Amino acid sequence: MDRKVPETITRRAFLSTTAKAVIGAAGLAAGSSGLFYYGAVKHRTIGSDAPPNNIVKLGEIADLKLLRGVAKVAYEATYIDAWYTKPVSGFVYVTVGESGQLLIMSPACSHLGCTVVPASDAQQDGNKNMFFWCPCHGAGFDSEGGAVYAVKRGLDTYEPIISDGSVYFDIMKPMPGATID
Repeated sequence: MDRKVPETITRRAFLSTTAKAVIGAAGLAAGSSGLFYYGAVKHRTIGSDAPPNNIVKLGEIADLKLLRGVAKVAYEATYIDAWYTKPVSGFVYVTVGESGQLLIMSPACSHLGCTVVPASDAQQDGNKNMFFWCPCHGAGFDSEGGAVYAVKRGLDTYEPIISDGSVYFDIMKPMPGATID
């Protein structure tokens, strides 16, 4: 067996090679974080006078306060991340609660996320408090999104943002529905 003895390396060569590796790794890390920073700053400064893209205008406060019953209101928005832009569309249910506050409810069932629909007489099955019905598993919710049948948590809601006579809401911040015991 002919074993080759490893070449000895000088201290200066070792330190030089190690320093190059460390500086290279630091450069890669700094470059990567620089890209993250650039993306965040770039999108934050575009149209700085406009509301963020996740804030959606629902309508005028005067019109929405006149609602009788529950209205289905469609919206369109643009979700902007650091690397991509994605159009988002959907709808929410809007009503004026018993205490006069504006309620913006998500149409997604709190159990499986299916879209709830207004309940028919047959779906209510004698439960007159049931206003929304989930077609996936038959859960029921009242006209203010509270859980009535087959689930413990009501529909998620959005906090109304009122500015200059208009009502907005943040599509990225639903508030969990109330839980019943």
